[in-house]
Amino acid sequence: MTPAAHIASVIVRARPEIAADVAARIAATPGHEVYAVSEGKVIVVIEAESASALADCMDGLRHEPDVMLVSLVYHEVDQEPENA
Repeated sequence: MTPAAHIASVIVRARPEIAADVAARIAATPGHEVYAVSEGKVIVVIEAESASALADCMDGLRHEPDVMLVSLVYHEVDQEPENA
């Protein structure tokens, strides 16, 4: 069986005046990509090797300073075909 990539989109909420700082810290984390920052919302895409690792990433975001809320928006398992 080929390895799967778990990809998730999450919204991270922070106070609007510090959301850009929160986004910069998140963007510096391996496997995390910030797509937008607006009015205290930070849109993040996370890629991990398993559902458990993805959950750990989300828990890490929840414990970041100044983060008020982390909401899962979308989760996909992307698996390479065996004959690729």
